[in-house]
Amino acid sequence: MLAEFGHFALLLIVVTGFGQAVLCSPLWLRSSIRSSLLGPATVLAGGSPGPFSDGPGNMSVRLPTQDLPRQTSPYLILPLGILVLAIIAEAGLLHAFIVSDFSLPIVADVSHSSTPLLFRIGAAFTPDGGAMVLWLLAVSLVNVVLAIQLFTPEKSSYAQDDDGSLYHNALSVLGLLIAVLGLATLIDADPFLRMAVAPLDGRGMNPQNQDVLRVLREPFLYLGLAGLAVIYALTISGLLDKKFDRRIAETMRFWTIMSWVSLGTAIAINAYRSYSQQAWGNWWYWDTAENSLLLPWLLTTALVHCRAVLEKTETLKGWTAFLGLSALAVGWFGVYLTRSDLFGPLTETLMKSGDSMTLLIGFCVVFAGSYYLFWQRSDNLGEPRPFEPISRESSMFLNSVILALIAAVVLIGTIYPLVLRWLGGENITVGGPFYVEVLVPMTVPLLLLMGFAPTLRWRQDEVWLIGRRMKLAAILSLIIFLFVSIRFIDLSPAPLIGIGLAGWILTASLSDLWARLWRQPDHGESKYRNLQLLGPRYLSMTLAHIGLAVMLAGGAASSIWEEQIVVSARAGQSIQAGPYNLQYEGVSLLAGENYATRQAKFILYRHALPVTELYPEIRYYPIRGVETREAGIWHGRDGDLHVSVGDRADDGGRVVSVRFLPMMTWVWAGMILMLTGGAISIVTRIFLRFQKNGVSAS
Repeated sequence: MLAEFGHFALLLIVVTGFGQAVLCSPLWLRSSIRSSLLGPATVLAGGSPGPFSDGPGNMSVRLPTQDLPRQTSPYLILPLGILVLAIIAEAGLLHAFIVSDFSLPIVADVSHSSTPLLFRIGAAFTPDGGAMVLWLLAVSLVNVVLAIQLFTPEKSSYAQDDDGSLYHNALSVLGLLIAVLGLATLIDADPFLRMAVAPLDGRGMNPQNQDVLRVLREPFLYLGLAGLAVIYALTISGLLDKKFDRRIAETMRFWTIMSWVSLGTAIAINAYRSYSQQAWGNWWYWDTAENSLLLPWLLTTALVHCRAVLEKTETLKGWTAFLGLSALAVGWFGVYLTRSDLFGPLTETLMKSGDSMTLLIGFCVVFAGSYYLFWQRSDNLGEPRPFEPISRESSMFLNSVILALIAAVVLIGTIYPLVLRWLGGENITVGGPFYVEVLVPMTVPLLLLMGFAPTLRWRQDEVWLIGRRMKLAAILSLIIFLFVSIRFIDLSPAPLIGIGLAGWILTASLSDLWARLWRQPDHGESKYRNLQLLGPRYLSMTLAHIGLAVMLAGGAASSIWEEQIVVSARAGQSIQAGPYNLQYEGVSLLAGENYATRQAKFILYRHALPVTELYPEIRYYPIRGVETREAGIWHGRDGDLHVSVGDRADDGGRVVSVRFLPMMTWVWAGMILMLTGGAISIVTRIFLRFQKNGVSAS
């Protein structure tokens, strides 16, 4: 019965989304029906032209400031209603998976009565319909938050807006997106359709997806895409009103950082899954599912920097608006690619149902209209005060352009096999070698500029001043690069350059922080006070840059010093890998919740002292008839140790694969530092909204 409630809730979400789009639209704001329902409107003093007037002397409608709480209450009720309906739909779907209601095809296809409860819940997020319901829930949640943000007069810069059309337009666009996504869910992959005759049991979940990290990744992914939907709505609102200025940038601040952190968390989870699964030891494979995560994150990273420039100097209006539209566009298109059946190598779950045609049609209609509006408003997005080539604006603009070019290369590499197939060519895959060869020359100037950007002045700077500020960082990074290059002169230059650039970013960030703390006597008497006056945005940016340097150094170092050993081992045999010694103890046959496993036992020693025990496995899932290999991984201070077991060798021993990856822990620590920097900015921003006093948010 709950499934029927969920289906009805989906239908109501579509209707209510269109209702929000209409009630908040400019046409409704000018209509006589609205005036009779919400009270008379006021006229701008002197008959000055407004965004809905035909020219000078005509009247423009605006909301009376004194009646703002009464006027805005309908616009808060609608988002709350949509959120309640989305919760009902998600609850109905989760209930169907929890109780194993196999009369729903979505449950029968990817679940089984023997599947553990946690993975049954996770299975509700992975099929087409389940993922779309989760996306709808995330967009409905940010819809409510945006309504509260925009309609709270004492906390919103838009409260003083002359006509209130900016926030109404944003909610109208967001309501339209909700309606389109709801239609795509119902038409492409309705998760609540029932079969006439229910099977006795389901086909079971894909064993590759029976992973806690996979369950956690989906909410972060769709929360990030929902944040991009808010950015898109605010961008369209500013273009419609011809007011793409500092106030738009201020309102976008929270949403850009939130989307960046959410998408970055999804990328980090996906990278660790790739790293840990099957003991492959690599953490990025450049397949369609991974690239669909990377594309919106790259453009959101570019948007974070351009939005800061727009807020500070009201420049880069056109480029910021373009990124605000494109970030959601590539995210939406990535969802379509991973949910369609266009690519053969995709996992079974991602290819499960339908061709997502409605999602594609909605994408074409929404973004064709968006880019047409952007083109129409391009004359209003000029730069009022141009900045000099040597300035912080210039460096941040160049960084954002390079990030956009990197995203373009990733997009081309992702869809090229599909284009080739359409042209009658053979089926190919574009892998890591292509991306490394093309992206490394583009990434090097990006990382060089990252070291300079925080130290540059706004509007204009002098070369000799930059050299004086950066000389310490340049000397230290050059020493690091020369030492590593001489020590490993026979190796490929790519990882050596990576370590040198990591040293450049790290030393540049730390030297700039040092200068701001200890070389500014007017900042206060104590260094703690200096740290306060730097502001959370600067601290979060510095932490993110340091995290990137640490991650880059760890990835480059692990590729230089990696060791891989494959042996045929017998019980009691020792295997040396780096500073560690593994003693193989044999294999045991055990039973899991929905699988049978051959579990090997290894005792890990370091300097003849026991450290821990590792248990790599070979699991067999009888429901799907699939065998998987689970690695045993040790994260030590010297590096990571991967251990996996295979079948018996010809000599009767067990095939054992061991990989030692030095400094791999730095990769995960760097990712955590980057995300922590973004999280600090978000938490501080929320805290400061409720505090009248304290440190400035800038």
